[in-house]
Amino acid sequence: MKTPATPAEAEDLAKKAVGDYLTACRMQSPENIGNYLMKLCSVAGVVMAQAEGSEPAADRLEGTAAFIRKNMPRTPATLRPIQ
Repeated sequence: MKTPATPAEAEDLAKKAVGDYLTACRMQSPENIGNYLMKLCSVAGVVMAQAEGSEPAADRLEGTAAFIRKNMPRTPATLRPIQ
C-alpha cells in the first residue's frame, strides 16, 4: 500500500489538476478563469464538508480567503503557466 502524499506532493498534484481543469473548460478568454475556479472551489468545499463537516470545511475556506487577502496582490497578475 502506498503512503499518503506529502504536502509538497499534494501541492504539485493540485497545480496539475487545476491546469488540466482549466484546459478542459475550453476558456474563451482569461476573464473566465475566476468563474471556472470559483466553481472548482465550490465543489471542493462541498466535498470537504461532506468528508469532515461544514464547520471545519468553512474554517479552512475562510482561512484560505484570509491568506489571499493578506498575501496576494490587489490587482491581477500577469498570467503564466502554473509551475
